[in-house]
Amino acid sequence: MDCASVAGRDLLVAVIDDRPLVRQGLLRVLQRAPGIGVARCLPDVPEADDAMRYDVLMIGIHSLDSVQMLQRIHHVVGRCPLLLVSDSLVLSAVMVLLNAGADGYLTIDADEHALCEAVHRVASGKPYLAAAIVELIGGAHAEPTPHLAPREADVLRHIAAGHTHAQTAGRMGVSVATVETYLQRIRKKFAIDTPTHLVRLAHRAYVRHLLEQHGA
Repeated sequence: MDCASVAGRDLLVAVIDDRPLVRQGLLRVLQRAPGIGVARCLPDVPEADDAMRYDVLMIGIHSLDSVQMLQRIHHVVGRCPLLLVSDSLVLSAVMVLLNAGADGYLTIDADEHALCEAVHRVASGKPYLAAAIVELIGGAHAEPTPHLAPREADVLRHIAAGHTHAQTAGRMGVSVATVETYLQRIRKKFAIDTPTHLVRLAHRAYVRHLLEQHGA
């Protein structure tokens, strides 16, 4: 992928990691990458309003504590693209973060080209998954996912992210009743009889969406 700037301008990227050597290393790579005008180091995830100043937040993750990880990023999800950089290939930890709204997941051993590609993909609204992550979640979700209408898939992606019916309705710009109608169709179409079954289907649909978008 050519690392051209998005919308004709260079990107503003923030590197967030509490390990100084990692933070400085990522910063040096970004400073010489084409299409990235300014890269800044921050010791922690900025407040939501400040996060909107950046085209991409690149956040270092080096803990397998899912609660701690979610606490770090929950307030900036949807404010700007989030690219996570981690040395973890634990499927459960990866899926928690992707379901929570991360736009990309890059392993710490990535080369400069992969880093540049990841930044530009998430900045342009497309997900990025490291090759090892694609293999990991693809193998773990090899079971075929039933076909879903686009709006049904949207509802399930919000369910996978842990959103309530009201939150899902707000994010989709529809009424709660409409969301519940989509869910009724899904339950009938796939013979879903328990909340656990619905959540499992939601996660499978979300993973398929990520893999399809990653290949786009």
